[in-house]
Amino acid sequence: MVDNFLIRFWPLLSLIAGAFTTLAFAPFDQSWLVFITLALPFYLWSRLTAKQAAISAWLYGLGLQCTGVSWIYYSLHVHGSAPVIFAVLLIFLLCCYLSIYTALSAYTVNRFLPGSPLLRLMLFYPASWVLFEWLQGYVMTGFAWMQLGYTQIDLPLAGFAPVLGNHAIGGLIAFCAGALALVIMRFGQKDYRAAFIIVIPVLLLWVSGGLLKTIDWTQADGEAIRVSVVQGNIPQKDKWKLHMKKTTMDMYRELSLAQQDVDLIIWPETAVPSYRYRVEPYLRQLHDEMKQRETDLLLGIFVKNDKGRVLNSLVNVNGEAYHKRHLVPLGEYIPLRFLIEFFNRFVKIPMSDIASGEEDQPLLIAAGVPLGINICFEEAFARDVIKDLPEAKLLINVSNDAWFEDSIEPHQHHAIARMRALEAGRYMIRSTNTGITSFIGPHGEVIEQLPQFERAVLNGTVQPLTGATPFVRWGDGLIIGLCGLLLAVFAHRRFKKRGTENEHDQQF
Repeated sequence: MVDNFLIRFWPLLSLIAGAFTTLAFAPFDQSWLVFITLALPFYLWSRLTAKQAAISAWLYGLGLQCTGVSWIYYSLHVHGSAPVIFAVLLIFLLCCYLSIYTALSAYTVNRFLPGSPLLRLMLFYPASWVLFEWLQGYVMTGFAWMQLGYTQIDLPLAGFAPVLGNHAIGGLIAFCAGALALVIMRFGQKDYRAAFIIVIPVLLLWVSGGLLKTIDWTQADGEAIRVSVVQGNIPQKDKWKLHMKKTTMDMYRELSLAQQDVDLIIWPETAVPSYRYRVEPYLRQLHDEMKQRETDLLLGIFVKNDKGRVLNSLVNVNGEAYHKRHLVPLGEYIPLRFLIEFFNRFVKIPMSDIASGEEDQPLLIAAGVPLGINICFEEAFARDVIKDLPEAKLLINVSNDAWFEDSIEPHQHHAIARMRALEAGRYMIRSTNTGITSFIGPHGEVIEQLPQFERAVLNGTVQPLTGATPFVRWGDGLIIGLCGLLLAVFAHRRFKKRGTENEHDQQF
């Protein structure tokens, strides 16, 4: 009866399951829900044809993406002045595109791999999920958001992050969801012994994750440094108004000078609403004032390169700078540049066509500590963060989530930062315009944070750390290689078996 209902209404159930999965992410944090909302589509895919499974998976992805990244509406319509219809259509098309990867993960298994429910639910679907989630973060520079691993940051499975990374946690979630679907199947068949056996590896997985969370993968190096992080709380609608420029710059300077006996002060992304060359006297004044205090100051600002292109940068007032490498599609650059003119007819986002920094940039050193810098969107990509490791002893993220107002985006972004700190085994300092500004520990724990939408300074001490987690050493390569090998071996065996059967049929 129930089975017939599920199969009959699989398109609607797939869409609903994806939409409800967003509740497992921050700020809702119903982490347990992801196992149920993924088990349902897994169960459906195991009963559907390859084409139907692909459609089901696409609908699941559509529900997840539309509810999970709806905050893009604020940057396109509220701050980009795009017509409502155009903004909604663009977001919908983006979600349709992102859902293709989910569809391919299901289609690949149902089309090319053996039909054993046990293998599909507990091995093939999880492995395929990992591969296509990873691929989504690479094609056209990637859009690495709404990855399932972020839902587990406070649960035992997060213990695997420093070993195998966030994608692997997504795969382990899928493994548990597949096990849940299989247990339900076995109960329906009244095979209780098999159901009990299936639960055992899941329990072992969770126990192992809990034990891994207790390991300190990195070690203290030198003395802790005193840090002040300024949260300016400048509304996005006012940020680029000419009459706000001096007021904003004076505010940041005064809040910084009010901090005593600190080693490092950090301002958010594009805290200074101007180009570097236009505010050189201001920067020189800051340099002299910080030098007297023996304090380093990092600030976000736009810099023009030798070719006249704009760079999104974090500048030390002593002159060194980091230039953002991984840009935001539709925000900082337009994919397929011939579309720029068409895009700009509808959306007026300031600095929406900037240049990316060089891939190999020397590490900024502040307060005597080499720093791993990432700006805004970059921290969504583990490969960008670990690029500076193990040399970097602290991680710093500067961001301006004021683009997205009081939506779920800043909370999702903060959870991503926590995962990067956990993977790297480093303290992460987040400096944001309107929040969430925080100090994050090497186990992904939030040490302290400021309330959103308040002008304030977060003060604290952070410990530089040395060493490398296993994930820093091998990145995503190990888990992607294992998943790819698993699927390739079983696909080869299936087609080899088919070939043998065809030869046998021809003989008789």
